[in-house]
Amino acid sequence: MADGADLIIDGKAFDTASDKLIRAYLSAGTKAVSTTAKKLERRLESATQAAVPGKLWRAWQSSAFPRSGPARNPTATVWLKGRADGRTGGAVSFWTQPGAIRGKRGQYLAVPLPSAGSRGRSRDLTPGEWERRTGQKLRFVYRAGNYSLLVATGGTTNARTGTFRPLTSGRQRAGRGGANPLQTSVVPIFVLIPVVRFRNAFAIEPIVNASDGALAQEFFEAIRGISLR
Repeated sequence: MADGADLIIDGKAFDTASDKLIRAYLSAGTKAVSTTAKKLERRLESATQAAVPGKLWRAWQSSAFPRSGPARNPTATVWLKGRADGRTGGAVSFWTQPGAIRGKRGQYLAVPLPSAGSRGRSRDLTPGEWERRTGQKLRFVYRAGNYSLLVATGGTTNARTGTFRPLTSGRQRAGRGGANPLQTSVVPIFVLIPVVRFRNAFAIEPIVNASDGALAQEFFEAIRGISLR
């Protein structure tokens, strides 16, 4: 009887078990990244929905690569629909960051009213653009204790849309014989606001930072119970 014991290692079985363990851990990492991104998206949606009226919360999106399976460097992204400097990004900045919107040279911000009509290709309709488009001149009306206005005269509003339309001689002649003859009126076209302060209703950064700990927790949950069997 020989002293000691012989240790026999099955190299093929060892490699198989090692590969299985590695793949399981890599898959757990993929699952943790994907799950954390989806939960972050939902938390941002909930925070936005609670603070902002309307459907801005639907702008949050997330994606993960790969969606499942082993990966050495799984990645995930949470983003907003549209361009970062577009309307959606601007709306989120307005509700999440302190600050104020002022005119470039300290002048009023001219906000178009429904009577201004369609904005056309220009996202921000200006008084000058409106005057060029309609051929009408705007008049400044100061209102003590309230926002001032830019108004148009020599016209009326469309009964269906509320949009200003010049009262031409043809329209005047056509309306003279009716029960309610057309008359010119003073129509507010723009309201003038000296400053618009950002709402700063909720913060994105703390929600995102909390995901660091959530990612580790998701990973530990994913590897719990991994077995070589």
